[in-house]
Amino acid sequence: MHFDSPVLLGIAGGSGSGKTYLARRIQQAAGPEQVSVLSMDQYFCSLTDDERRLDPRDINFDHPSHIDFELLAAHLQALRAGQRVLAPSYDFRSQRQTPDCIPVEPARVVVVEGLFILSHPLVRLFDLTVFLEVDADQRLIGRLLRDVDERDADIHWNIDRYQRFVRPGYDTFVKPTLLNADVVVDFTYRRRLFQELLVAAVRGYVIHGSDLRGLINLVRSDGFQPGLKAAEPPRAEPAPAALPTLWVADNPQLAEARRG
Repeated sequence: MHFDSPVLLGIAGGSGSGKTYLARRIQQAAGPEQVSVLSMDQYFCSLTDDERRLDPRDINFDHPSHIDFELLAAHLQALRAGQRVLAPSYDFRSQRQTPDCIPVEPARVVVVEGLFILSHPLVRLFDLTVFLEVDADQRLIGRLLRDVDERDADIHWNIDRYQRFVRPGYDTFVKPTLLNADVVVDFTYRRRLFQELLVAAVRGYVIHGSDLRGLINLVRSDGFQPGLKAAEPPRAEPAPAALPTLWVADNPQLAEARRG
């Protein structure tokens, strides 16, 4: 029996930009049996005992060093190979991974959303990548509504975190990765147009057999790597396991806790 590996679609953007909403909209329109959704938020690492001794208000949870990139990359590779994975589950109230694993099937399309999925070398695992560019005030509003409704977050604490960690983290770690995206879309004023175009492309592929891979190849043929000529090979990138270690250096409190 012929096996078609899943189309891996990555959706990136700042906190509160609508990544989760778009991923769920695609799954809702095409059906959960045809589209699986995976969130990078599921791959947050539990805080260590030393980290728990710190004031949680001073821990930068919007820093990439808190993500288990190795496990996420392994799961994406398994899904591409047609294997079911058991994705972790993270409780934002207790800041721990829970024992409850979430089964994710290698559906025809796997949508993965998260802040850092366009970072190297993770970005190379996707067939198509999208960056949602949203004005800062709209991202803040989206984050406030989500965290107050879903995570019981205090609005004053949330604004403090946004000013100290979320906004500078976006400028440092998230926004630069838009250069790695196949498509960068204005998701502030053109949200509905792009959303429905993407939904129609995925739905047409899984239900009517339209040539989504051909469309992806067409989109990617129009792209380039900044600073590289087409004939040059891509630069070698660090291994996934090395990245979180490097990023810890940018988060002094976390680095100090882990040295202890």
